[in-house]
Amino acid sequence: MRYSAALICCLLLLASPANACLGLSLEDTIFFKTIPEPRPDADIIAKVSLFDADDGTAVARILQVLDTSDSRIHTGDKVDLKFRMTSCGPNLKPGEEGIIIAKARRDGDGRLVLHSYLRRYHDNRITPPSMAER
Repeated sequence: MRYSAALICCLLLLASPANACLGLSLEDTIFFKTIPEPRPDADIIAKVSLFDADDGTAVARILQVLDTSDSRIHTGDKVDLKFRMTSCGPNLKPGEEGIIIAKARRDGDGRLVLHSYLRRYHDNRITPPSMAER
């Protein structure tokens, strides 16, 4: 009986999904050090400053528009950012600044929302935005 209980506990521990990032090198960020070539299919590349950041969302001020195909986006605009959030980040803090690459969409209230690409620190792998994010 004891062995059965121990076996069940072991199976439950092994079968449960891991919720921790497996290493700092696997962490993601919304910020890019350089503009990648070839350029991702994006509506905006801009330098931003974060005001607020939470799980999968942030509020940012556009400090400088580096490239855009969307006439609705201007330097000085305050915009909502959405991004895919996992145990590997991105772990953002208010006051952080950097270059983002994003697709522009309107939310249900007609406000502009930028869906950010992600960059992995270790190998600079780029992940496109998920447009189904909350």
